[in-house]
Amino acid sequence: MARLTAWAAERGHTLAELAIAWVLAEPAVSTVLTGASSPEQIAANARAAAWALTAEEIGEVRAMMHDGADD
Repeated sequence: MARLTAWAAERGHTLAELAIAWVLAEPAVSTVLTGASSPEQIAANARAAAWALTAEEIGEVRAMMHDGADD
């Protein structure tokens, strides 16, 4: 998770925002249901929804996941 967290942070996002953007990058997905208990979480969810991952970014994330980014 540390590598993915750092990767997202380098792009001005959190790991949670990356998770939402990742799901939304799937062509078959049109909606992600999220919860929020604070205005900050609502803002983070909006930032995530606005983050359209590029093909290059998707490839980078896939490579990290495949290589074991949970270290």
